Amino acid sequence: MKKGANKSVSAIKAILGVAIVTLTALGASADDAAYTLVNKPNGYSFIQINQDLDSFSFTSDFKSISNSGKVGYVVYGKDLSDGELGDYLKANSGNAEFAKKLNDGLVDLGALKAGDRVGFYLERNNGRTVYSTEFVEKHGTTYLEFEKNGSGKDEWMPIGNVKAVGHVPSGAPLPGLLAMLLVGGAGAGSMKLIKRRGKKA
Repeated sequence: MKKGANKSVSAIKAILGVAIVTLTALGASADDAAYTLVNKPNGYSFIQINQDLDSFSFTSDFKSISNSGKVGYVVYGKDLSDGELGDYLKANSGNAEFAKKLNDGLVDLGALKAGDRVGFYLERNNGRTVYSTEFVEKHGTTYLEFEKNGSGKDEWMPIGNVKAVGHVPSGAPLPGLLAMLLVGGAGAGSMKLIKRRGKKA
């Protein structure tokens, strides 16, 4: 094989390597725009999912909840109004699965779709279930607060190490995707720069 041909093969391999790494990165992460923490005046707050995700998780040390209870979640139906969230949460709660000593405090919500709203509840070991929640920011840490409506101290659990894994359609034709990445590579960097500048303005 000629030297020129060897260089062409090497160049193609290098391009493929970069493209594969880029594809992996696209599937392995999503920025904060993938979700929004939404507080509701009626206490039925939720995580709003803004794009299709292959998985969504976070970790917590469960702080004041400690070992006295477990946290569960529901995914609200898209047709529910704000006034219907409470009844839906209470009707579909039970069998809470997340706790301080389970899976090192991992709260794994699995795959989610754009438009999903995830609400939480707290099942305490004393038999009481707390449904009213609020997301609170304190000293640079985000907490999910379970509000006891005046009867006792509220329970807080920090939300950390959030992992939102963006969805990459299976069976996507690699050559076309590679071409899009190669042609759009410079443009993607420009878009990110414009976005940052827009925030400063």
